[in-house]
Amino acid sequence: MKFGWVHLLNFIKTMNNNLSILKNAGEGSITYYVGDNSEHIKHLKNCTVYTKQKFDIDPSVEQIIVDDPQLEFYKLSHKVENEYTFETEYTYGENCKIDKTAVIGTGVIIGDNVTIGPNTVIYSKTTIGNNVRIDANCTIGTEGMMWVWDKDKKVYLRQLGGVNIEDDVIICSGCVIVRGSANEFTHIGKGSNLAPNCAIGHGTHIGNHVHFANAVSTGGSSYISDYNFIGSGAIISAGVKLLANDIILGSGAVATKDLTTNGVFVGVPAKFIKAPNGKLSGIPLWRN
Repeated sequence: MKFGWVHLLNFIKTMNNNLSILKNAGEGSITYYVGDNSEHIKHLKNCTVYTKQKFDIDPSVEQIIVDDPQLEFYKLSHKVENEYTFETEYTYGENCKIDKTAVIGTGVIIGDNVTIGPNTVIYSKTTIGNNVRIDANCTIGTEGMMWVWDKDKKVYLRQLGGVNIEDDVIICSGCVIVRGSANEFTHIGKGSNLAPNCAIGHGTHIGNHVHFANAVSTGGSSYISDYNFIGSGAIISAGVKLLANDIILGSGAVATKDLTTNGVFVGVPAKFIKAPNGKLSGIPLWRN
């Protein structure tokens, strides 16, 4: 089916949270695919997908053929009602210490024994577990920067996801965590630490008991397994996965491809230098 504005307007009436990244697309979702391999979209059922061509997939999927599926999806994101407001109450548990200068978004859920420092901003669609500390001047759930060209004009993706912070997390001053795109969540696992000035890209998954030293950056949709240690100023590029536990990414290193074995990785691009045997200098011994 060729794309048309009448069809678009019908979408808008029921769209709100239906926009979905491809891997999360479920019944009623609207997503997009820019490739040419039907295996990548064979999981789709009872939803709508923007594509460049017709695919032989489940007949319950409505395929809308357009020249640029990503562009049309980005345009759709601007038709969704803005749900990121600071107009009404948020929910918090017992023994919380929330500084009076902190700004908390509508619908944010905060657990017990949570401390939130001065001038921190937490956007809607954020959930914070128990025993979490978020220091001053952090921004949790901000919108990131994703765009495509429409001829000579940039069209930005409105990011409509959220942030999930599990129990016992410490987030030091100056950290920025971008919310997920569409129905995706940026995730900070139990017991993980972010030292000052870390920047976490949209849809990043940080596992349990991960330590980020100062000023670590992750690109969007990156993945960090449990018990990894990321040195100061290191960068994990967009979409890169640290799939093994007990990876140590050295200070200033740049992970440009997936790391699938444990060990110490340094340099640009990051390369394996040795196994993490015993307690390394300056690196916490996470577990026995």
